[in-house]
Amino acid sequence: MKTMEMEQQKVHLIRLEKGEELLTSILEYVKEKNILAGYLTGIGALGKGKIGYFDIKSKKYLHIPFKEVELLACTGNIAKNKDTQEPVAHIHILIGEKDGKSLGGHLVEGIVSVTAEIYLVETKPGVSRIKDEENGLYLLNPKN
Repeated sequence: MKTMEMEQQKVHLIRLEKGEELLTSILEYVKEKNILAGYLTGIGALGKGKIGYFDIKSKKYLHIPFKEVELLACTGNIAKNKDTQEPVAHIHILIGEKDGKSLGGHLVEGIVSVTAEIYLVETKPGVSRIKDEENGLYLLNPKN
């Protein structure tokens, strides 16, 4: 187990509008505000997009497309890629379809259809993601 203690610094409210892409918009905001670490939660509605499921055997994300869904839950974290120093938003979503069925996974892409209301909690100190050689994923690297 790896751990680190962090402090909440600031809460940012982000309201996305119709046509904006969820992941891209959050990353743009994070870059603009120079947020080095944090976590987020949100709700809304998406017109189309894709979620991913990480297949451990192939070490690849399988993409599942969706259309016209409620964004029931959006949760994730913010860190920097240690190799590139670029911010990473690792986000999972739970979506609800018209028939009441739900589906969830790793956010690959999501176009807002009405709104997305996101609370992003900025934390300090910054945290990075490093490549795990076993599975090829960039994982959080807590250090204290």
